[in-house]
Amino acid sequence: MSYEVVIIGGGPAGLTAALYAVRGGFKTLLISKDLGGTANSIISLGNWPGYSGTGRELMKKFYEQLNGTGIEVILGDVQKIEKKGKEFIVKTADKEFETRSVILSTGVKRGGFKLPGEDRLKGKGISYCVTCDAFFFKDKITAIIVDKDCNTESILTLANLAKKVYVLCRGKKLSCGGDLKELVKSGKIEIICDVTPLEFRGNGSVDGLIIKEDDKENREIKVDGIFIEVGSTPIVEMVKGLWIKIDKEKYIIVNEDMKTSVKGIFAAGDVTDSNLKQVLTASAQGAIAAKSAADFLQIE
Repeated sequence: MSYEVVIIGGGPAGLTAALYAVRGGFKTLLISKDLGGTANSIISLGNWPGYSGTGRELMKKFYEQLNGTGIEVILGDVQKIEKKGKEFIVKTADKEFETRSVILSTGVKRGGFKLPGEDRLKGKGISYCVTCDAFFFKDKITAIIVDKDCNTESILTLANLAKKVYVLCRGKKLSCGGDLKELVKSGKIEIICDVTPLEFRGNGSVDGLIIKEDDKENREIKVDGIFIEVGSTPIVEMVKGLWIKIDKEKYIIVNEDMKTSVKGIFAAGDVTDSNLKQVLTASAQGAIAAKSAADFLQIE
């Protein structure tokens, strides 16, 4: 089948792009393995103007509004995108779709260790976004799991709200800015290096995690919340061979109009090289990408 716009990814960026594209009168297809993406795991969304609730509830509202437009939606994974003349061929496991333009809103694979308790406690004390959820752990004991090169801003954000922050570093030594030194001296932050997380614990919500330190015996740290800041990987496998420019961390490079280096392909949301990765900014980028796709289609 042939479309004017195919959007890959159904998080806030993809759902917004789809709404703008279909309301613009373009034949649009949305392909995503789920609806809502990583926004579904947000415990409480306090920085979306005029809304207070879970990320999942907001994404449900997004889809309900989109669903009324008659847009075509396929739940599944896109395996490859190929260029054929002026068209793109979008391939899933069992189907192929032709389109004049593509919007990539595939997001990232969030950290995660696939450890006991992780899936059960996602959104119940386990978070992958300090900016999104730190506020809900005010005056509580928290842990943040990082690699050797940590995000100082995330640790400081958490430390300014939480009663105590365990910084669990998987490397031999933590490389962070000097801003943490005073907080470490005060006991507000405790850095533990050469750590391997083994299990997340809690009945209904997080109350601790089991770790192994170097050659020491396993031990449990009692916490109210755990933030995982390792292993986020942009989902870009389907565009290999198209020579889309990506940065050193494999995020898609876009300009202010969400245009990629390949004519007719646009990107929005967490998969891009944008600095601020939030539901609000992803949604705005989705709108911009749809507008840019519309301009492209009217010219070509």
